[in-house]
Amino acid sequence: MSANPIPIDLLNPEDNGVIVDMCGDPCHLKRLQEIGVQIGCSVRMVCPGKPCMVCIEGRRLSLRLDETAEIFVAPSTSENL
Repeated sequence: MSANPIPIDLLNPEDNGVIVDMCGDPCHLKRLQEIGVQIGCSVRMVCPGKPCMVCIEGRRLSLRLDETAEIFVAPSTSENL
């Protein structure tokens, strides 16, 4: 993974990455962590948009991200995330 971190919503369909940072409102960040969205998790963009559909650690999640929380990923070329 040599790419600079980008916001998760900039991933294209089927792009892979690893969550490297999360910032925003502590209540929203706690909820994201409760549903398994954590630093170090592998992620694949299924369908971009608002909300976006992602696959994180093998589970599909719909995320509606706004100014209250941001997730940053390091894009990867690995097909096995």
